[in-house]
Amino acid sequence: MKKNCYLVILVIVAFAFVAVPGSLISQTYVGPEKCLQCHNNAGLGDMTGWRTSMHANGYSSQLDDKFTMQSHTGVVNDYDQNGIDDFHDGLDFNSISSVFDPYKPNAPILAYSADDGYTITIGSATHRMYLTYGGSGLYKQRYAVKINTSEGESKDHYISPIQFNEKTFEYVLYHPEAWYDASNAPIDYTTLALAATNNRSMTKGCSGCHVTALEVEQDGNGEWIQHGAGVENEALYANYNNVYDLDGDGDLDVMNTSCETCHGPGSDHAATTDKTKIINPANLTADQANNLCGMCHSRGKSLPNNTLSYPYDDENLARWSIGDLVADYYTDGGGNWPDGKSSSSHHQHFFDFYESDKPTFQFHNVTCYECHNVHNTEKHHVRQKLVETDSLGADIVVATDNDDNTLCLACHATHGDFEAIPVEWIADYANHIDDIAPIVSAHTNHSYDPTGTGSSRCSKCHMPKIAKSAVKYDIHAHTFHVLSPELTTFYQPEGGMPNSCAVSCHMNDGVPNLGVDLAGDDFGTWNEATDVAMANALMVYYGPGGSWWDTGAPMSVEAFDEEIPATYSLGQNYPNPFNPETKISFDIIDAGFAKLKVYNIIGQEVAVLVNKALGKGHFTLNFDASGLTSGVYIYRLEVNGFVQTKKMLLTK
Repeated sequence: MKKNCYLVILVIVAFAFVAVPGSLISQTYVGPEKCLQCHNNAGLGDMTGWRTSMHANGYSSQLDDKFTMQSHTGVVNDYDQNGIDDFHDGLDFNSISSVFDPYKPNAPILAYSADDGYTITIGSATHRMYLTYGGSGLYKQRYAVKINTSEGESKDHYISPIQFNEKTFEYVLYHPEAWYDASNAPIDYTTLALAATNNRSMTKGCSGCHVTALEVEQDGNGEWIQHGAGVENEALYANYNNVYDLDGDGDLDVMNTSCETCHGPGSDHAATTDKTKIINPANLTADQANNLCGMCHSRGKSLPNNTLSYPYDDENLARWSIGDLVADYYTDGGGNWPDGKSSSSHHQHFFDFYESDKPTFQFHNVTCYECHNVHNTEKHHVRQKLVETDSLGADIVVATDNDDNTLCLACHATHGDFEAIPVEWIADYANHIDDIAPIVSAHTNHSYDPTGTGSSRCSKCHMPKIAKSAVKYDIHAHTFHVLSPELTTFYQPEGGMPNSCAVSCHMNDGVPNLGVDLAGDDFGTWNEATDVAMANALMVYYGPGGSWWDTGAPMSVEAFDEEIPATYSLGQNYPNPFNPETKISFDIIDAGFAKLKVYNIIGQEVAVLVNKALGKGHFTLNFDASGLTSGVYIYRLEVNGFVQTKKMLLTK
């Protein structure tokens, strides 16, 4: 087991948000199975569902084929669906038609043997695969190898160019440039120093979220080495593959998001069962609890040097501690649609969430764990029950499910458009559907059938699938903003963007197509004539002058004076301070592609106001910041090499 201790520094605020004595805890890590020896019963809130989660099995070691074709834990690549993983089948990409055709005759060859384990051959080099990422049946699986060099195997692990999409049973390329040169010939990693130049380092790119208590260092060859938390009793892990000797020191490291990632090292608690000697995220502030999730559920680079692809102090090679804030360790590097708010890439739930008003919700500050329970076995760990307050002020247990709206209505009942719904109706949902239906339908202007067609299902509108992991689209948005059809038309012809109505329902089979022929539509793009036609048809109901939801004046950027300005300029917004709308004007002296974006004070993009070609002239637009919190914002104009920024103040 690991001999070294780890320090967790906790910021203790005036009201002592964590139930631990003092501001410094020095404990050793005991490993998740030590925790689950006690937390395996209803009295302690059975936590054993964690074992089946991606938190436990995002990375899984594959030293042999014990777990082959087992969801969450084993190799599951099976493109021909014969029930045998493609390593055992000896899949040779040189002999089939695939995305690796450009690399023939040096396309990868997969193999398995009892002596060599799982291997991937690229050109003349055969590399052993030690770790898989994914394999949950939901998204994708990737494969981490140690590079075989003349000096022996690499110390670090590197992600191979092979990605198996579990939904489509297809292979896609994963950064082939790390393995093939510009002429599609294999790169010869003949030495450890050359191996270190491979840009798919697991330590630099993945380990921040897939190793508990990660510590990193760089060796003399330039390779990055990772160390994880140890376990108290290695024998407890004989039947699990979420522990593995990452650094080659002979001791097991805890991979993935284990109990102690969120609760801190547990040796003192395990020895005494004293609850004050372990951290309960429920005792953190709402922001700290959300940021704990955000350390992984986001995309960006480490600070201050952008060396690593996860939150880390890369100058001092020091990791974050429970209670720290993402912004102190991480940039916002996620990919967004042109509105600058909605994620187009996976794993941005945290940044999405902070685009919404939920963290500052007027009734209470919402936390991630209100909707998700990482200890259960449900898909996406959606909570199965919540404890709410009934009309008499007493606690009431509400069974919850995203698909029938009970998860949303458990909290939203009794206020807003759902003021007439008492929590008791949600707790006794089956007997009150007829009471709930007309109230929800008045809000949605749709019939109530959330478990059938999805009509009037809260998440279809407020959490549409608009981001990509393995396929388009398989990741739910977490801004909770309903994306209007006008967004699709406003950002043409640069590419448009999806809207809730289309991506969740009306571009799919079995729902009204509003007279638009979708036979030739590519669901993955949003700049086709079909997309614009559908958006225009939807705007009759939801948009400027919409019969169901009138969004007011059309989104536009219009020249207000035909006189050609003398210089490029960006005007000060007016009024300033403002709440929630303000006007921004700018001058362009030559036609060109213009970008006008808004950023918060720490440099995160919060809105894209212009992202299109404009002619020369004076321009003005209206900026509605109703979805933002009070504070200083920066807006920046780029056009034809001209760049100017200004500040504005939103006060609510």
